[in-house]
Amino acid sequence: MIGYGKRAWSAKGAWSLVVLLLTLVVLGGCAGAKRISIEVDGARRVVETEQDTVREALEQEGIVLGVLDRTDPPLWDPVTDEMTIVVTRVREETETERKVLSYSRQVLRDEALDEGEARLMQLGVNGEEEVTYLVTYENDVEVNRIPSARRVVQAPVDEIVVIGVSGSLPSVPISGTIAYVSNGNAWMMRGGSGGKRPLTFSGDLDQRVFALSPDGTELAFTRKAESEEDEEAPLNTLWVVGTVLVDDEPRSLGIEGVRYAQWSPDGTRIAYSTVEKSGGRPGWRANNDLWIASADGRGQAEVLSTSSGGIYGWWGSTFSWSPDGRVFAYSDADEIGLLDLSTGETQILLEFPAYLTYGDWVWVPSLSWSPDGRFVACTAHATSAAESEVAAESPVFDVWVLSIDGQVKARLVDEAGMWASPAWSPIYSRSENQQASHIVYGLAQNPLDSQASRYGLYLMDRDGSNATKLFPLHGEEGLEAPQLVWSPWADELVVVRDGNLYLLSLASGALRQLTADAGSTEPQWGR
Repeated sequence: MIGYGKRAWSAKGAWSLVVLLLTLVVLGGCAGAKRISIEVDGARRVVETEQDTVREALEQEGIVLGVLDRTDPPLWDPVTDEMTIVVTRVREETETERKVLSYSRQVLRDEALDEGEARLMQLGVNGEEEVTYLVTYENDVEVNRIPSARRVVQAPVDEIVVIGVSGSLPSVPISGTIAYVSNGNAWMMRGGSGGKRPLTFSGDLDQRVFALSPDGTELAFTRKAESEEDEEAPLNTLWVVGTVLVDDEPRSLGIEGVRYAQWSPDGTRIAYSTVEKSGGRPGWRANNDLWIASADGRGQAEVLSTSSGGIYGWWGSTFSWSPDGRVFAYSDADEIGLLDLSTGETQILLEFPAYLTYGDWVWVPSLSWSPDGRFVACTAHATSAAESEVAAESPVFDVWVLSIDGQVKARLVDEAGMWASPAWSPIYSRSENQQASHIVYGLAQNPLDSQASRYGLYLMDRDGSNATKLFPLHGEEGLEAPQLVWSPWADELVVVRDGNLYLLSLASGALRQLTADAGSTEPQWGR
């Protein structure tokens, strides 16, 4: 009996132990449940959960989060009793709206009008742009709006008012004919600066071409397309106007999309190169061709066929006709050479690293022939760059003289600057016993930042000796990207200074102002 009683007690005790353990498990489970509140989609719900993190608690309740949605507390925080979880719904949308682009007002000075007289040259018209916004909403309430894109639907047209400045300057005697661009029109003066007059009145010269014939009687120029927004319209058109007869009407040569044009040395033909209009900046792509036509635009003959060109070929080459009319000098972003008209063959005179502008433009050297046609003066980039420099980024630009037979390659001026633009004088001078030609050039005041620097103006012999400073001499500011032209008699220069033309005498050093419109540029001088 005693043994039996022990076995009965053991069974009863084991059962009690199982019940106790189950009770502890149930109680333990009840102790792990947490009461929380969830605020989402404009409603509040109170639930019990045994999940460990906020993410898991939301998943338990079937709450799906969007990519931009956020929670407070964050998803990885542990769940605690009486916690409140706030879900913020976030979305982004794009919206567009049209806005007015207000026109600006330009005030131009015009020497064709009496002093103080004002005329409305062009009515101002507001434009329109389409602005795209990125809009952020939180729980369907806008909290942020930022512009993400802009597209001009209709460009504004500036109002242009012209104010007369006639008579504000004394007349300066000049020989030959000087032509120049003033506020989008072609102007000329002959005999004296007081007799200046406009040759065009349309205000649409684009200044890609502005070339006076050697005898000063004809002016070639390019005009902008009538509709720049029209993708089918040409970039520009080539025109000619006479300078002898008053009110001579400009004549279209029927040549479109012109990047370069120049009169032949005898003034009977015109050489030109073309471009195609393209999207994006700069808005055109060079064809790298070369043509020669008669002075009326007829009889067009191809000299160079269309090609992609070399490095930066989309910008195109610069050409310059030799004084004897047999060859062209050309310059690209990385070389200067010759093109023989009779054979079509090219000859490289100088190579150099193309300059990296980090912009939508390309630096190409200007060219100037010696009057005997044996040499070309030019600027070249980084031919002496330091070993530590990246050649394409070098700030060094030098003035060179190159012989057409390839025997002479002389660097005449070190670190002159990218806008040095050396210009060879005509060989004949009205000064007594002066028959040798000279070179005038700009010298950057800050040669290591020559793109933005102002320049002094210097004169030197053809071999680089006897350099003499011409301007500034009396503490004035230097010139911006010098523009200048020799007189046909090599004794005077016309230079552009702060938007006006000045006549500089080499004999006396006198500097006399020719224009007062603050918009004069591209001077040309013919006999």
